[in-house]
Amino acid sequence: MMRLMKTTRFLFRARPAGVTLLTLALFPSGAFAEWQRDDSSLAWVDGPNVFWCFSYDPGRGKPFFHPLAPGGEAPLTNFRPADHPWHYALWFSWKYINHPDDGTQVNYWEENSAGNAQGRTRWERPTMATEPDGRATIRLELSYVNPSGGTDLTEIRELGVSAPAADGGFSIDWVARFTAGDRDLVLDRTPMPGEPGGQVNGGYAGLSARMAPLPVTMSVVTTTGPVEQFVRNRARPNAGAVACNFTEGSRDLGSLAFFSDPANAGTDAPWYIIDSRQMPFICQALLAPQPRAVPAKSGFTLRYRICVRPKAWTQPDLVAAHEEWLKAH
Repeated sequence: MMRLMKTTRFLFRARPAGVTLLTLALFPSGAFAEWQRDDSSLAWVDGPNVFWCFSYDPGRGKPFFHPLAPGGEAPLTNFRPADHPWHYALWFSWKYINHPDDGTQVNYWEENSAGNAQGRTRWERPTMATEPDGRATIRLELSYVNPSGGTDLTEIRELGVSAPAADGGFSIDWVARFTAGDRDLVLDRTPMPGEPGGQVNGGYAGLSARMAPLPVTMSVVTTTGPVEQFVRNRARPNAGAVACNFTEGSRDLGSLAFFSDPANAGTDAPWYIIDSRQMPFICQALLAPQPRAVPAKSGFTLRYRICVRPKAWTQPDLVAAHEEWLKAH
């Protein structure tokens, strides 16, 4: 998955009561934790356990997080599975960017057998700041380049990863600021069911996660209630936040929760979720209601939080955590 070349190791030991209580709360007495990095990845690990890894390998089609594992134990993400090798665990991609001036459409999502999409997502080497307790701030500058070599969009992406809590949970604050190039654009997606040419898989684009398959099973709860009905393995809830809870037999593996800022796509944001057992997938489908026009030189910002924790979410604690996040930022 990654070639971890450079290691910085920290040893956290017990201290007298009242001294560095935050350190003691985050890391049990005697626990090891360390940063591991090379020229294309950054990871937080505890011995053999990888909590998370962020890859910015220029040889990949997108920057991504994989694995995401509460406590560094069972990974909840699935990286480039054979059925959809352009699914990069936790990643962001537009589907189509349309050019109204000449009627062309550029696909930034799917890749060919060589791993290249029609529209290229390119990025500069990120700047990264890390702290001994496991916090990290990552800043990445990206460009969305069409086949003619023109830049459709630029993006400044800021990722803030929290220190892990005592139970091994952590969060990722994801902020993306987009600016259009010299042309008017329309951000588009596969047509939705009920639209002309609509398909059962219509609507996806944006922040997405491909998650652990069988024998892991998934249940879904949102801030508006549990998701219990999947039509052709698909659900399209509207909610401020969605949590995917994972089990293997009687074992609780943990959960991934996704919080959306109301400025992204409304208070009850649209989501696209697949629970086909072999293909658990979630997308904050902000273009599902309709494609989005972006005038030349204009910009917009998207904000999310992704929470990784070792226990399942319930509707009440998901509501409370989402509201707390909204108040904080």
